[in-house]
Amino acid sequence: MKKTYLSLAMSALLALTAVGPAQAQKKGGDVVIGMVGAPPSLDPHATSAQVARNVNLHIFETLYARDEGARPVPDLAEGVTVSADGLTYVFKLRTGVKFHNGKDMTSADVVASLERYRKAGASASLIGQIDTVTASGPAQVTIKLKAVQSTFLGNLSSPRAPIAIMPAEEAAKEMGKAASIGTGPFRFVEYKPDSHLKIARFDGYKPNPAYKERDGFAGAKIVYVDSVTFRIMPETSARDAAVETGQIHFNETTDGPTAKRLKTNPNLQVIPALPFAAMILKFNMAQGIGADLNFRRALAQALDFEEIMAVAYPDNYRIDTSWVYAGSAYHTGRKTPKQDLAAAKATLAKSGYKGEKLIFIVHNDRPTVDTATVIQQQASQIGINMEVKVADWPTTSNLGLKSDQGWNLWTHGFGIEPYEGPASAMSHWVKGQGQRKADAVIDGLFDKFNAEMNLDNQKKLFADFENQINDQAIAVNMGNYGLLQVATTKLKNFKPYRIPRMWGVWLD
Repeated sequence: MKKTYLSLAMSALLALTAVGPAQAQKKGGDVVIGMVGAPPSLDPHATSAQVARNVNLHIFETLYARDEGARPVPDLAEGVTVSADGLTYVFKLRTGVKFHNGKDMTSADVVASLERYRKAGASASLIGQIDTVTASGPAQVTIKLKAVQSTFLGNLSSPRAPIAIMPAEEAAKEMGKAASIGTGPFRFVEYKPDSHLKIARFDGYKPNPAYKERDGFAGAKIVYVDSVTFRIMPETSARDAAVETGQIHFNETTDGPTAKRLKTNPNLQVIPALPFAAMILKFNMAQGIGADLNFRRALAQALDFEEIMAVAYPDNYRIDTSWVYAGSAYHTGRKTPKQDLAAAKATLAKSGYKGEKLIFIVHNDRPTVDTATVIQQQASQIGINMEVKVADWPTTSNLGLKSDQGWNLWTHGFGIEPYEGPASAMSHWVKGQGQRKADAVIDGLFDKFNAEMNLDNQKKLFADFENQINDQAIAVNMGNYGLLQVATTKLKNFKPYRIPRMWGVWLD
């Protein structure tokens, strides 16, 4: 017997911001967004950077996407039929969907896109269980798995480094070289990395008829504005000034004190989004002292999470060291470790650390720099010498995703993975992606989790993963932080989500 997964559009209508009859949507205008950094790539398969997602998920779409509650729902697919043994997925594609170059999307484009991603995509491990992908009809794609993967639809719908569908000729290009041609509600216009990035409404877009409202990354993506300009503005003060003077309509994030002040401005709205990410500390375990377990444990013992988060994110954080957000069925509610300088000094004495200066890389977002500065101060209390090196996000991430670039420590937000759930949170550490050196226990737990269909057993496996991360000090999760976003009151019907969605909004 086969079980059929039909459109989940009805459930997607819950808890949404609907456009009421008293609200008059206006068409036209250019929304200007102040964004914290320049995307390292606009090839959606090539990067998991938040600043790239902010843009790419307006341009590209996926077979399945996440709804407002992070559940996988159909997007470019109408639905899927799964075989009784759980190994074969047959996707029926929506018809009449066009790429921005005017070409109709077919199963050949889907197959080419999936094949490209599973070979070299930024999160290729998510679909590593795929055995074959075939075009079983002009509007039908059949995927066969090597083994049962309980999280397959969830993985396929990941927005982290989206498994975007692009024209087959673009999918044939090497990673990082594909043009920004998708099926999304906006089309690419231009990108000047030192200035801005512009997208425009795609008038050939065909909204998914199964939905009536926007819903996460799925739903009815109805665009009222003519265009969106993302201004690259790394300095928080510059974004604050720009939104106050009306030069931009939306500031992606500001700091706590500024948010308090701006709340008194009748022309602005402060929009909190908590949790948005976990603040994590990573070690380069492939070289130098990062390979030393006692060193890693010593630094973890020396940290005071409360002080770090309170300095970096005043009034906009919560201490939570689980690797998924509260509310998830997999949230462990684990106890927060307390700073223990005496134990840290004793553990450090067992390590091979000899007082050498360590390179701590961080991108130039103020709260992230504050995080690194407090960590540096706390580490100095046990004799660890760090040099904090600040650069923009593209530069920092380019260093951190390579093992031989001379860095030892890296702190940044870990946001989309805890939102997506345990498989996504685990996948970042599979084959050493995050820590630069594979951990056999984590790799094994990831494989077991993906094959496990029982929820209780999945919870146990995820708890084991968290124990391994903590026991081996592979990384340190210091707590959740939120974004404090600021918008002009002229921007109507905006609702915060994982990106600043510009469908469903208009300018008054």
